[in-house]
Amino acid sequence: MTDQAPGIALLACDAGQRQQLVQVLSTFGYRIVSAEDPASLQPEDLAKIKVDAWLLELADESPLTEWLLEHSDVPVLLGAGEIPAADCEDYPRWQCRLYGKLQPLLGTPAQGQAPSLAAPPTPNPEAHPICVWVLGASLGGPSAVKRFLDTLPASLPLAFVYAQHIDPGFEQQLPQVIGRQNDWKILNCRPGSRLQAGEVLVVPINRQLGFAEDGTLAVSDEPWPGPYQPSIETVLDLVSRQFGPACGAIIFSGMGEDGVAACGRLRQQGSEVWTQDTVSAACATMPSAVLDAGFSHRQGSPEELAAALERWLAREWSAAS
Repeated sequence: MTDQAPGIALLACDAGQRQQLVQVLSTFGYRIVSAEDPASLQPEDLAKIKVDAWLLELADESPLTEWLLEHSDVPVLLGAGEIPAADCEDYPRWQCRLYGKLQPLLGTPAQGQAPSLAAPPTPNPEAHPICVWVLGASLGGPSAVKRFLDTLPASLPLAFVYAQHIDPGFEQQLPQVIGRQNDWKILNCRPGSRLQAGEVLVVPINRQLGFAEDGTLAVSDEPWPGPYQPSIETVLDLVSRQFGPACGAIIFSGMGEDGVAACGRLRQQGSEVWTQDTVSAACATMPSAVLDAGFSHRQGSPEELAAALERWLAREWSAAS
């Protein structure tokens, strides 16, 4: 029996975009299970479609999107991004970005053609060390973090550890939600791997993150200490011990005061601590607690913080490296 290629169901409102995506996905070697007009479907229809992944190009408030994010037991990718013209120099890059999101989830099809660009020189991590920042967030955090990453180039010598208070059932969907339309590689924790530049590591919700002596990621079945899952306080201290002083933190929208004391310890070792401002935050309690404690060096919207971090890296980190 011949193994079937991984199957993708496509939901895109624009008929022309659907046609283009079907062609590209087929060229990659994936099997198109469904590419119906979303206007003809109800949420209950989606349960009848058996696929390995969904690719959506729908409005965020679409009931189909909401149903899949809550009920789908296979990956849901939100958005392929605007498709450049086929003769545009950005088209191969768009193809590679789309393939780069599909291949880790579905594997490489036996048939088909993977897109490629000229490979850049392999970086030497010893010659070009990375800086690691914690992104801490709670209520309103995914939207704020996505805006931040959408603005910040993924080519910087920088990696993030993203600690988000959220329901455990949503943990596996976070990479698709915040990785839409940016080039950052958003990853759920994989024990034994190493944090690399251009990556955003999503902290496990119900298991403690750690680092082995050789710097590889480790996960414990022990729950996080304290009332918050994950504990931003613990994550900040962990990153400080592992990467300090080459580390920093940004506290985004959220409720509660998780992480305030650890932000003070970061300040004491000379690391940067920034906070989202009250105007742009959906819930300003958590960043305001850090600011009121006197631990925030800088405040701003997600876009302003991204621009400031790019400038800071060029001025401070590049010189130190």
